[in-house]
Amino acid sequence: MKRYQRILVCIEEPERDRGMLHYVGTICRAAETKEVHLLHVETEKPQLMEELKEVGAAKSPVTSDTLKDLAANQLTGHGNEKVICKVVSGAPLIEILRYMHDQDIDLIVIGRRAGGGKDTEHEAALARRITRKATCSVLVLPEDAKAKMDKILAPVRDSECSANALEMACRIAEISKGTAICLTVFEVHSGYLSIGTSLEEHTAIMEKWAQRECEQLLERVDKGSANIEIKCLPDLYRKPVPIILDVEEGESADLVVIGARGRTGAAGVLLGKVPEKLIQQSSLPLLAVKKKGECLGLVQALLSLAGEGE
Repeated sequence: MKRYQRILVCIEEPERDRGMLHYVGTICRAAETKEVHLLHVETEKPQLMEELKEVGAAKSPVTSDTLKDLAANQLTGHGNEKVICKVVSGAPLIEILRYMHDQDIDLIVIGRRAGGGKDTEHEAALARRITRKATCSVLVLPEDAKAKMDKILAPVRDSECSANALEMACRIAEISKGTAICLTVFEVHSGYLSIGTSLEEHTAIMEKWAQRECEQLLERVDKGSANIEIKCLPDLYRKPVPIILDVEEGESADLVVIGARGRTGAAGVLLGKVPEKLIQQSSLPLLAVKKKGECLGLVQALLSLAGEGE
C-alpha cells in the first residue's frame, strides 16, 4: 500500500460523507500517506442558488473551512499527513479528473450511498465513470462502510491487471493480518458433451485448470507473509457477478479488490463488465486497482475539451 502517497477524497455532502474519512485514515496509517486532498465540486449555478435563497430552500454552501473542520474531526491517520482542502465549481467528472491530473494523485476515494432511487443510480454512474477514466486506482465506498479488512476478496483472471490487484490484496491482508481470498470463476462450456464426458467430470477438469492458474498467478506477485486462500467456482451461465456476490456474503468479506484495465488514446478505456457491475451491485467497499498512468491520453483529451468549453 506504500504506493498510495497522495489520496483524493471526493466530498459531496460533508455530513453524509464524513464516515469515508475514518476509512481513509486506516489507509493513511497503513500506507504512510503523505497527503490527503479533500475536494468538493459545486454544481449549482449561482443564479439558481440566489433563487433558492429567496425561498429559503438553499443548502449551506460547502467551503474549504467546512472541509478543514471535517478533516480535523474525522480523519484519524498517522498524524503527519498533510491535509489540503479545495472547493471548485464545474462538472464533477471533469473537475475530479483535472484535480487528479494536476496533483499527481495515487488513489481516488469516492462514496456511493446505500438504497435505491435516482441519487443512488447517479452516484454509482459517477463512480463507474471515474473508475473508467482515472489514471490511478479508485476506491468506491458505500455509505457507512466499516474500516475492517479481515477478509479481502480478489476476483481474478490470468491477466496483468489481475496480478496487480492480487498483489494489492495480499499487501492489505499482510498489513491487516487478515486473509486474501483469490477467487476464480471459471466457465463451464457445453462442448464437453461432444467428447463424451459428464458435466461433473468436465467441471472437475476445469477446476483443476483454474486452480493451477491461480497458483501460477500467485507465483508472479509479491505475497509477503499474507494468509491466502484459493477458491475456484464454476460458472454455467456466463454470469460471474452473482457468483462473486454470493462469495462476498458467504465469506463475510470486508473488501473487494479487482483489477481495472485501460488503454490510452481516443478509443477510451475498458473497465470491464465485472468491475462495472460490482461497483453498482456490491454492498462492500471496492478497490479498482490500476497501473498508474493508464488512460493518461484520454484524460488529457477530456481536460482539453473541457477547457475549450469554458
